[in-house]
Amino acid sequence: MTQRERQYDIQIADDAWIECIDIGERYDQAGDIDALLDGLWPLICRLETHCVAGCCGMDAFDFTHAGIDTALLELDSAQLHAACAAAKEAVTAAASDVLTSATMNHIADKRVFLQLLDHLDACIVGQDRAGA
Repeated sequence: MTQRERQYDIQIADDAWIECIDIGERYDQAGDIDALLDGLWPLICRLETHCVAGCCGMDAFDFTHAGIDTALLELDSAQLHAACAAAKEAVTAAASDVLTSATMNHIADKRVFLQLLDHLDACIVGQDRAGA
């Protein structure tokens, strides 16, 4: 795929992406996800390194393993792992299948956010094991 074809996907490595799931005409069904990510904001804010979310949305964030590992140096991995579990549970239980984040300037199918949370959690757990 070309860079243009990946414009709505979330890059998680040089050659890995969380693919956008078309939400079609479901924009008006979007529920707010920001409150559901409460314990993850210290990490997410540190990942906003390429630009600012208000300008570039998800492209402002460095969701690669290296970016996440760097952000985790100053954070409590155990707390973030618990926050990821709580966020996944809350997102799964959300009434809407479309979620929006004003903070990250993004709207997506619930499954995309769940994949992102799974990726974040895998990086957190992986870094925690590497440091043990």
